[in-house]
Amino acid sequence: MHNIKLLCAMLGLSFFLASFGVQAKEYMVVGARPDKLFVIDIKARKVEKSFTIPDSTGPQTIVTSPDGKVAYVGTNSLRSIVGIDLDNGDVVFRADLDYKEDERTWNYGFDISPDGSEIYSYDIPTRIHTDRYESLEPRLSVFKTDAGLDAKPVREFPMPRRIHLLMTAKSGALYAMGWDFYKIDVQTGKTEVAYPLRNWTQENLSQPDALAFWPSWDNNGIFSTPITYVRTDMAEDNMERYRTGLLSFDLGTEKFELTDFQSAPEVLFSSVFHPDRKTAYAAYNTLLKIDLQKPHTEKRIDLDHTYYQTDISADGTEVYVGGTTCDIAIYDAKDLSRRGEVILPGCPDMGATVMRMIHK
Repeated sequence: MHNIKLLCAMLGLSFFLASFGVQAKEYMVVGARPDKLFVIDIKARKVEKSFTIPDSTGPQTIVTSPDGKVAYVGTNSLRSIVGIDLDNGDVVFRADLDYKEDERTWNYGFDISPDGSEIYSYDIPTRIHTDRYESLEPRLSVFKTDAGLDAKPVREFPMPRRIHLLMTAKSGALYAMGWDFYKIDVQTGKTEVAYPLRNWTQENLSQPDALAFWPSWDNNGIFSTPITYVRTDMAEDNMERYRTGLLSFDLGTEKFELTDFQSAPEVLFSSVFHPDRKTAYAAYNTLLKIDLQKPHTEKRIDLDHTYYQTDISADGTEVYVGGTTCDIAIYDAKDLSRRGEVILPGCPDMGATVMRMIHK
């Protein structure tokens, strides 16, 4: 009887906590040169764990498993992907991308399936001859995440050139950003243009410019990036013709949206939507708070140095900016007042590595 009462009490407590939205603890995962992976308790403002990435000279792409237990990191001069257990640092997965004879393969983007069972890698192979290099067709290589330390592709498909970011929608469809946005069927390899960029036909807008390989959709389900273009219907001496927008892609609905919010381009690489999707933030040398409902820059502050990536907490109260050096700066999402910072041990350079948010 005592055990039954105890079980009922535990079940009641679980229901109570779930009812009031008690969530798993939030962490940030970042890499730094030459070979470090850090797990940060972001609310406590401290690095909780650090691990060594094998064969690394400078981590860039980081993809976390849906349960937040494993981080997959590009390494070996972007020629391999390793999976690192975020509890103990053990390497639990490895895929070497030079898996064909006489190849040297370079990776510039990968992502994981919604159920965590597969890794999708965008590979750029080159065949090495005695007298020349032969540029080969890019491919999508598909690996099983439970394949251990010698993973081999279970499927591969040809891909368009000039892709620099992969993202998986909730449906399981894979999207790739390059000169255009592509949708890829990971079972058949069928590829179609989902949203034209270089080839867009937006009325009175020039060909756009964007550079995005920083993911910021972990806490909001929205990919977004600053994008710049020129209003071709305005006079050449009118500086308002040079425009900045946010291109966003909802990973749930698979819908794209372009939001024009200011002239005078000042943010280049990354942005993040607030979880309520009414506000966005973007950073470079300044940090902007952007009203998405009546699109305009609501507030801006100067930053003490350049930052590459912008991210946000799951509860929408804090904005994080990182990359380029060894600090993650933390700002209040409402008024952009500074709340704190995290300095990585030994002050290693994060460079263009990404920040990922996990909950466990």
